[in-house]
Amino acid sequence: MISFEEIICQLILRHNCVIVPHFGGFVAKTISAQIDFEKGQLQAPYKQLLFNRNLMNDDGLVLAEYARVNGFYYQESAEKLLAFVGTLNQDLAEGKQVSIPKLGVFNKDSDGVIRFEQDRHFNFLLSSYGLSGLTFIPNEVVEETPIVQMNPSELAQETIKSSSKLWKYAAAACLLPFAFYSFWIPMKTDVLQSGLISYTDFNPLRGKQVVHYAEKNVSVLDKAYEEAAPIGTQLSTTEPGEVGLYQYDETTVFAVEIPKQEKRQEAQPIATKAAFEYVVGCFSDERNATNFVQKLQGLGFQAHILPGGTLIRVSAGSANTTSEIQAIQSNVSSKGIEGWICKL
Repeated sequence: MISFEEIICQLILRHNCVIVPHFGGFVAKTISAQIDFEKGQLQAPYKQLLFNRNLMNDDGLVLAEYARVNGFYYQESAEKLLAFVGTLNQDLAEGKQVSIPKLGVFNKDSDGVIRFEQDRHFNFLLSSYGLSGLTFIPNEVVEETPIVQMNPSELAQETIKSSSKLWKYAAAACLLPFAFYSFWIPMKTDVLQSGLISYTDFNPLRGKQVVHYAEKNVSVLDKAYEEAAPIGTQLSTTEPGEVGLYQYDETTVFAVEIPKQEKRQEAQPIATKAAFEYVVGCFSDERNATNFVQKLQGLGFQAHILPGGTLIRVSAGSANTTSEIQAIQSNVSSKGIEGWICKL
């Protein structure tokens, strides 16, 4: 079983804010690499942790991770977290020093304020994970580049050479667009056939738009009504399944049937009342939760949103027995999705 100490350290590696309910929160700040030439030391980039006692509200991050990796129910994980935090608070109240491996040391001073000292031997920054400080021998000998004195005549010759090179580069830059478009316009446009040129022909990234036509079948019932009719007459009715008149020219009118359109059936939400739910995610945005439900339903799961709670919980399936919910858990895990069992 993975302990809460290890869970907190793993979450700090992936997040910049981790809250331990009823104890406090850790806020991470990235510190850039530092070099000390006098002492000969190089410090790799790392995360500096700040402990805030006022961050105590449960955001569900620690509990969800603990329940997922250990396979516990959510309620059982909450009870274990209360016992863990209660032990920490009791030790600090008795004046003991509390140490969490890889994280740091906690102490309570005479004013009742909890002081936190981070463990500097462990780097929580993933981009420099495993890197330690580097010690080197500073080089005190500094060699200066000698200054070469030039007489005025040599300096004038060097200036003329530099100016001539600059003019060559400028002339090449001006001639390059003319050479390109002298090939592009005759070969890639229709200027030779039409005799017209547009400013869009100078854009080599513009592609030709290909027009696609879709065939639509319209049933012609009767070629009748060959009498003069006002030009511009259109269908006399627009209801699907009915027959209307279409003015083709001055002497011809067609009777046309409007094809019917099939109505799509909208997916109905699944209402569940079961003893167990396999929760696979918690969201604060309803749109993200709805998109995740549609993704799970596309994989063949009876996914739905659970009511209640401060966060929007998404369930991959419900069951009334332990064996059924474990079967759902195994099926969801085979798709690379992890979650936890919630007992209602």
